Amino acid sequence: MNDENFEQVQQLIALKRHEQPDDAYFEEFLDEFHRRQRQELLQRSSRSLFFERVSTWFKDTSKWNFVMGGGAAYAAVMLGFFFWPKADTTTPAEIDTTPIEHIEKEDMLKPDKDKEPIHEAY
Repeated sequence: MNDENFEQVQQLIALKRHEQPDDAYFEEFLDEFHRRQRQELLQRSSRSLFFERVSTWFKDTSKWNFVMGGGAAYAAVMLGFFFWPKADTTTPAEIDTTPIEHIEKEDMLKPDKDKEPIHEAY
Protein backbone atom coordinates (compact mmCIF):
# COMPACT_ATOMS: atom_id res chain seq x y z
CA MET A 1 0.00 0.00 0.00
CA ASN A 2 1.49 3.31 -0.93
CA ASP A 3 1.57 6.44 1.22
CA GLU A 4 -1.08 8.27 -0.82
CA ASN A 5 -3.68 5.53 -0.37
CA PHE A 6 -2.79 5.24 3.29
CA GLU A 7 -3.39 8.96 3.84
CA GLN A 8 -6.73 8.78 2.00
CA VAL A 9 -7.85 5.89 4.20
CA GLN A 10 -6.83 7.82 7.33
CA GLN A 11 -8.79 10.89 6.17
CA LEU A 12 -11.85 8.75 5.40
CA ILE A 13 -11.74 7.12 8.84
CA ALA A 14 -11.37 10.54 10.48
CA LEU A 15 -14.46 11.79 8.59
CA LYS A 16 -16.48 8.72 9.48
CA ARG A 17 -15.60 9.07 13.14
CA HIS A 18 -17.57 12.34 13.33
CA GLU A 19 -20.64 11.02 11.51
CA GLN A 20 -23.66 10.01 13.61
CA PRO A 21 -27.03 8.74 12.43
CA ASP A 22 -30.12 10.81 13.22
CA ASP A 23 -32.76 9.81 15.80
CA ALA A 24 -35.09 8.35 13.17
CA TYR A 25 -32.49 5.67 12.42
CA PHE A 26 -32.56 4.46 16.02
CA GLU A 27 -36.39 4.44 16.14
CA GLU A 28 -36.55 2.41 12.92
CA PHE A 29 -33.88 0.08 14.23
CA LEU A 30 -35.90 -0.55 17.40
CA ASP A 31 -39.08 -1.23 15.42
CA GLU A 32 -37.23 -3.59 13.08
CA PHE A 33 -35.64 -5.39 16.02
CA HIS A 34 -39.02 -5.97 17.71
CA ARG A 35 -40.56 -7.14 14.45
CA ARG A 36 -37.78 -9.70 13.95
CA GLN A 37 -38.14 -10.95 17.54
CA ARG A 38 -41.88 -11.51 17.07
CA GLN A 39 -41.29 -13.21 13.74
CA GLU A 40 -38.77 -15.54 15.35
CA LEU A 41 -41.26 -16.46 18.08
CA LEU A 42 -43.95 -17.22 15.51
CA GLN A 43 -41.65 -19.59 13.63
CA ARG A 44 -41.03 -21.73 16.72
CA SER A 45 -43.50 -24.43 17.66
CA SER A 46 -45.76 -23.99 20.63
CA ARG A 47 -44.36 -27.16 22.19
CA SER A 48 -40.80 -25.80 22.19
CA LEU A 49 -42.05 -22.52 23.68
CA PHE A 50 -43.90 -24.44 26.40
CA PHE A 51 -40.83 -26.51 27.29
CA GLU A 52 -38.68 -23.38 27.32
CA ARG A 53 -41.04 -21.63 29.74
CA VAL A 54 -41.29 -24.69 32.00
CA SER A 55 -37.51 -25.12 32.09
CA THR A 56 -37.07 -21.41 32.84
CA TRP A 57 -39.59 -21.68 35.68
CA PHE A 58 -37.78 -24.70 37.14
CA LYS A 59 -34.43 -22.91 36.91
CA ASP A 60 -35.81 -19.95 38.84
CA THR A 61 -37.37 -22.01 41.63
CA SER A 62 -35.21 -23.42 44.37
CA LYS A 63 -35.40 -26.97 45.66
CA TRP A 64 -36.56 -25.72 49.05
CA ASN A 65 -39.79 -24.49 47.46
CA PHE A 66 -40.61 -28.08 46.47
CA VAL A 67 -39.71 -29.39 49.92
CA MET A 68 -41.89 -26.81 51.64
CA GLY A 69 -44.74 -27.38 49.18
CA GLY A 70 -44.60 -31.15 49.72
CA GLY A 71 -44.56 -30.67 53.50
CA ALA A 72 -47.56 -28.34 53.33
CA ALA A 73 -49.47 -30.83 51.16
CA TYR A 74 -48.65 -33.67 53.58
CA ALA A 75 -49.79 -31.55 56.55
CA ALA A 76 -53.06 -30.71 54.78
CA VAL A 77 -53.76 -34.40 54.07
CA MET A 78 -53.02 -35.37 57.67
CA LEU A 79 -55.24 -32.59 59.06
CA GLY A 80 -58.03 -33.73 56.76
CA PHE A 81 -57.55 -37.32 57.88
CA PHE A 82 -57.71 -36.54 61.61
CA PHE A 83 -60.39 -33.84 61.57
CA TRP A 84 -62.74 -35.25 58.93
CA PRO A 85 -66.22 -35.71 60.45
CA LYS A 86 -66.72 -39.35 61.33
CA ALA A 87 -70.00 -41.30 61.43
CA ASP A 88 -71.79 -41.05 64.78
CA THR A 89 -70.90 -44.34 66.54
CA THR A 90 -72.42 -43.47 69.96
CA THR A 91 -75.99 -44.45 68.99
CA PRO A 92 -76.42 -47.87 67.40
CA ALA A 93 -78.21 -47.94 64.11
CA GLU A 94 -81.82 -49.03 64.37
CA ILE A 95 -82.23 -52.54 63.04
CA ASP A 96 -85.62 -53.99 62.24
CA THR A 97 -85.97 -56.91 64.65
CA THR A 98 -89.48 -58.01 63.75
CA PRO A 99 -89.64 -61.75 63.14
CA ILE A 100 -89.89 -62.96 59.58
CA GLU A 101 -92.97 -64.96 58.67
CA HIS A 102 -92.10 -68.24 57.06
CA ILE A 103 -94.72 -69.48 54.70
CA GLU A 104 -94.72 -73.19 54.16
CA LYS A 105 -94.34 -73.84 50.49
CA GLU A 106 -94.36 -77.10 48.70
CA ASP A 107 -91.01 -78.68 48.29
CA MET A 108 -89.87 -77.95 44.77
CA LEU A 109 -88.00 -81.23 44.58
CA LYS A 110 -91.01 -83.41 45.32
CA PRO A 111 -93.10 -84.39 42.33
CA ASP A 112 -96.54 -82.94 41.92
CA LYS A 113 -99.28 -85.01 43.50
CA ASP A 114 -101.62 -84.87 40.56
CA LYS A 115 -99.01 -85.93 37.98
CA GLU A 116 -97.29 -89.23 37.63
CA PRO A 117 -93.52 -89.16 37.95
CA ILE A 118 -91.54 -89.52 34.77
CA HIS A 119 -89.08 -92.36 34.87
CA GLU A 120 -86.82 -92.14 31.88
CA ALA A 121 -83.30 -93.50 31.68
CA TYR A 122 -80.80 -91.62 29.69
